[in-house]
Amino acid sequence: MQLSDMPTPYVQDSLPIRGQRSLSSTRFSDRSDTDSTFASTTPLRRRPVRPRSDVLGHFSAFAGSGWLAWFCRCVTGFEAAGGMTGASMRVTSHDRVGSGQSGTDEVFFSYPRTDRASVLPLVEALRCAGVSVFLDESGIDEFEGITPAIRSALAGSRLFVAYYSAAYPARPACQWELLTAFRAASVLGGAGERILVINPEPGPGHIQPVQLRDARYCTTTDSDSVARLVQRVVERVAASPGCLGDAIEARRPVRRPVEHLGSERFIGRVDEFWQLHHALHAQEYPATHDEASSGQAVVIGLGGVGKTLLVEQYARRFASFYPGGIYWFTTAASHAPDTPGSESLNDDVRAQYHQQVAAALALDGTQSDPVQIREAARRLIEQAGEPCLWIVDDVPGQLPPDLVRELAAPHPLGRTIMTSRWRGYQLPVVDVDVLHRDEAYRLLVTARVPAGPPEETAARTLAQRLGFHALAVDLARGCLADQPGLTYTELLDQLTDTQHGDAFQQLVGDLFMQVPTDHTNDIAATFTRSLQHLDDDALTLLRIAATLAPAPLPERLLTAVSATLLQEEEESARRTNRRALSAAQRRSLIRQTGTEPPSWFVHALVSRTLNLQPDTADTRTVLRAAAITATTRLMEPVYTPGRLDLADITPHARALVEDLDTAESLALLGSVARYDYESGQPANAAQNYQRHSDAQAACSGPDHPDTLTSRGNLASAYGAAGDLVRAIPLFERTYADCVRVLGDDHPHTLTSRNNLAGAYQSAGDLSRAIPLYVETLGDRLRVLGENHPDTLTSRNNLASTYQAAGDLSRAIPLFEQTYADRVRVLGEDHPDTLTSRNNLAGAFREAGNLGRAIPLFEQTLADSVRVLGEDHPDTLASRNNLASTYQAAGNLGRAIPLFEQTLGDRLRVLGEDHPDTLTSRNNLASTYQAAGDLSRAIPLFEQTLADRVRVLGEHHPDTRTSRNNLSIARQS
Repeated sequence: MQLSDMPTPYVQDSLPIRGQRSLSSTRFSDRSDTDSTFASTTPLRRRPVRPRSDVLGHFSAFAGSGWLAWFCRCVTGFEAAGGMTGASMRVTSHDRVGSGQSGTDEVFFSYPRTDRASVLPLVEALRCAGVSVFLDESGIDEFEGITPAIRSALAGSRLFVAYYSAAYPARPACQWELLTAFRAASVLGGAGERILVINPEPGPGHIQPVQLRDARYCTTTDSDSVARLVQRVVERVAASPGCLGDAIEARRPVRRPVEHLGSERFIGRVDEFWQLHHALHAQEYPATHDEASSGQAVVIGLGGVGKTLLVEQYARRFASFYPGGIYWFTTAASHAPDTPGSESLNDDVRAQYHQQVAAALALDGTQSDPVQIREAARRLIEQAGEPCLWIVDDVPGQLPPDLVRELAAPHPLGRTIMTSRWRGYQLPVVDVDVLHRDEAYRLLVTARVPAGPPEETAARTLAQRLGFHALAVDLARGCLADQPGLTYTELLDQLTDTQHGDAFQQLVGDLFMQVPTDHTNDIAATFTRSLQHLDDDALTLLRIAATLAPAPLPERLLTAVSATLLQEEEESARRTNRRALSAAQRRSLIRQTGTEPPSWFVHALVSRTLNLQPDTADTRTVLRAAAITATTRLMEPVYTPGRLDLADITPHARALVEDLDTAESLALLGSVARYDYESGQPANAAQNYQRHSDAQAACSGPDHPDTLTSRGNLASAYGAAGDLVRAIPLFERTYADCVRVLGDDHPHTLTSRNNLAGAYQSAGDLSRAIPLYVETLGDRLRVLGENHPDTLTSRNNLASTYQAAGDLSRAIPLFEQTYADRVRVLGEDHPDTLTSRNNLAGAFREAGNLGRAIPLFEQTLADSVRVLGEDHPDTLASRNNLASTYQAAGNLGRAIPLFEQTLGDRLRVLGEDHPDTLTSRNNLASTYQAAGDLSRAIPLFEQTLADRVRVLGEHHPDTRTSRNNLSIARQS
């Protein structure tokens, strides 16, 4: 029986590059990448849905001077008749309204303060009936938080009563109280059991969520309606065991990669919040929806209307519905220069998204392709076992359906929100329009209260002139807040004064493409005006941000660019930047999106305004050069194995290399390509290396060493993607050009020959690979010396090729020599040393010398776990090799558990289609067969063969091995 997981056949290296880095040596050859997507089929656990008839009733408010005393008498008589049997009739003594002890009252009465006169008689009527009521009279300003007393009272109550007037949705405190009660009531058995709504308006259209709407009303003057209200409350209190606090989650969900802070000035959007929530949970409310969605929604709107802010606020306000976590990713769509729907844009979106997911989950990008990343995310959600929120911000238009599905949460427990300006996606849509006129006015006057009727009129006119556009109104508010002497009338006049010049007209034309309204001129003027009076530091910081991608800006990047630009120490630049950030934030030109680590965001429309100013054009070249230099330095970790925590930097690196106009930008493109290669995105790496190779040839000529190196890296990317048809001819051409241009003994030529030999070996052409490896080893010994790492690599590669050819008498001495030299030169724990020990053990195993193979494999596994970690591919290969050696020794009791563990780990880490995973399944099947358990072995052999035919092809050596193994098993 042949086991297809052989020790490492060869180690690939590539050309060193002046000005950039080459692809590093690959220590284990059984690594490859796939780019297929993952679709979860795990069913969503659903709670039973109550019938429509059990939703909440509404009661209209009532008026009249003498009804309260009459009502109290009626209630007393009603009680004597036994009509409220079983209801709690405890009368709580109150010296004043709202004096009930927090946390002990049966009813929490929620109302907007403007309705106090209508609410007080209702509360007294309930108290006359013996119902204890909490009514807060402290009052909460627009942007104040909820007091501990209110939180405690709400948690201690059994029933929630909302006086839902037209003013109720506009009060953040009321909405917080309602949302908290709604969440708790949903857990305790349904909102209809714990929430009652009193509706003083003629219709229910203002009431959200829609589950609270009902057709039953009382007349405003009918005393009987008061009795019905009180009776309903008393009955509900009696039928509601426990408190709302029993279901209110105290813990906050985990937020990855960072918590988005939102805006403290967020106003309105109540209908949109609940519309979004209903779309995400449609299957739970079938009575209020024509058809259930799949837990996904797309938030649509013009630029700057507040799509992202709406989602941020939803994630904060509705966080208790998502105890499994809140995940936030962005595609930075508005930065993408490509035509919507183009393959390059699709690839860029896919790469950025998966790199962010990998970073959020703390995955090692070198080990994870998109399938692996989605599988890791799916497992994380499944292990949490609770609903989570999955947000993808700034999705470009016209993405193919399969990519849209790939952006969604990878498990049914995940609810997905996307934001976009394009409404062509077949998902439930939440439209975000401009603010309501009253909401826009309220946002504007948070800067200061207008001083008299003329100023109030000017403020309302200003909001109207801005088309109630959220970002424009907030920028105007920032101007007023930052200039205490500026009046609303003066700012209104300044809008007209600002509207002149070619740059302004270009801005108007540009904004009209994104905000096509009749108010574009005034919006553009507000954007322009908001930048005035900024100091030089704040203006420079915003111009740096405008040079980068419209994605979250990590503080470390802003600091590095500023330090490079100003030629000062980073700590000094950080202090300057923080003062500048504070000034820009006061004017709403920048907002903080995360704290751990700190990150910031400048809206694309603000950046566009900056970029169209003449002063910015004069400094843009200098700013971009500083940004490229700083970003290239931050991207340096891509050349260190295991150092790929760069998901927050790469969107900006990609933006900076859209134009390859300098040698520095070309070097940065090399880093971006290397990041794609190391993070398991070989197709994207090939695309970027192709750009790099073309640009390098145009800049330096086709025969320049850097061009040859770039072409070699492109061939390596093709090889990593499994495209040997394109990789081998490119390696051959590169090697021939290196010989012609650099000579036979140049280190670049030797590396190129080594890589060509490795490609031949990957294709199974050992008759061409061995002579090249022999020649390369001899030349490296002569040119570089016997202790050079490249020489050691050549000897290892030649040994593994001899082993692949079955020539162990030549392979084992070379492996022994390489191992001894690497211990001496690199040290015991160097990854290359661990590889050499693994390869030597594998050769001993193949030679039948298990007494020497097993201790070496055991030592290698222990050291790999300690040095590389449990999930590193080399560690998984080491565990597989040890298991196969136990099997060869007949120790199935130790082999089977290791094979089972390795298969499980490879499925989790590498994905089900990775060649190593297929090898693990084959090996586990062969071990079951050796144990006589054909009922478990044959299905695994059948699955492995089917998968290898699909993934590797009919004629791949591993496919032939699987077919042979299955045939033998069936004949057993």
